[in-house]
Amino acid sequence: MEPKASFVDAMRAQPENLALARETVLRDLAAASLARWGADESVAVLAMGASLNSSHALVAALAAAGRPACGVVASDVADGLAVVRAHHSIVVSESGRSPEPLAAAGRLTPGTRIGISNFPAQPIAEAVDAVLGLGGFPDSPVYTSGFTATILAYALLLDNVGALDAAAQAERIPGLVADALRDYAEVAERVGRVLAGATTIDVVGRGGSLTAASELSLMVREGLRTPSTSFETFQYLHGPMEVLSSDDALVVFGDGREVSIPSSVLDAGVPVVLVTAADPSTIPGAGHAGLTIVRLPQGLGVFERAVVETVIGQLAIAAAIEHKPFPLEDFLYHQDDTKLPVR
Repeated sequence: MEPKASFVDAMRAQPENLALARETVLRDLAAASLARWGADESVAVLAMGASLNSSHALVAALAAAGRPACGVVASDVADGLAVVRAHHSIVVSESGRSPEPLAAAGRLTPGTRIGISNFPAQPIAEAVDAVLGLGGFPDSPVYTSGFTATILAYALLLDNVGALDAAAQAERIPGLVADALRDYAEVAERVGRVLAGATTIDVVGRGGSLTAASELSLMVREGLRTPSTSFETFQYLHGPMEVLSSDDALVVFGDGREVSIPSSVLDAGVPVVLVTAADPSTIPGAGHAGLTIVRLPQGLGVFERAVVETVIGQLAIAAAIEHKPFPLEDFLYHQDDTKLPVR
């Protein structure tokens, strides 16, 4: 059986788990001897759930370099509802047993498929042409270490094939996570209270920050049992935000249009959390009692920032569950077909 850990234990073990993941991915990349990718060659990430949320960081990083990439719902490809003709495909399954990504891999061109998994000896090994392991560390049912380790693996993979210069980001990520777990613990308690008191929670971000936004929304649904949806920033402005009331909460990640979103809802009594590297003097709602600003350091790369933002979300979830009458790790509903048998 896969080793499991509590959410808090797995969250706090991330610096060590990420260091292990970096060593393991580098070893597997050396063994795989992957060819260099051409500048115009496209990339698709095929995954489900949290793993698909991680793809936003890869897509944003490649887009910034002018390289085509996309994240695709694996079940759509498996069922013929979407067709992928990318030059390279990354099939992500932390367990190595998610049936949809494995079935989708069967519709892809052999020789183009790279897997990422915490358990690379599971069925994913037969579904792809090369698989990068994360180290086999214990993870929580609401994923923590496996999610951030997948982002680290993207950075190492893209560096290895010459698509991006990202190895330095991957090297810094374990230390950045250790710092984040320490530095954001206090503000996360306040954010946790906001999340715990909300009837519904909207989470907004774009580009690489959509990684943390979509993952926080999923953690809210899985862990806090609270309705939540994530939105791309400008898409959110085109109608979805109209349902917000003082019973709800809004979490926003970003430094651009994101910094002015809070001011449009704060006076309606909506509590807002803004995670940003922007100077507080540029934030219209700064100082409002309903706004919690979580400051990010300047200069983080796309992968670094996605991981740090995700850890802030994890800390907030860990704080919020203390205000709930149920444990974080117990899911109410169990599906028998979301994982293949352990072999």
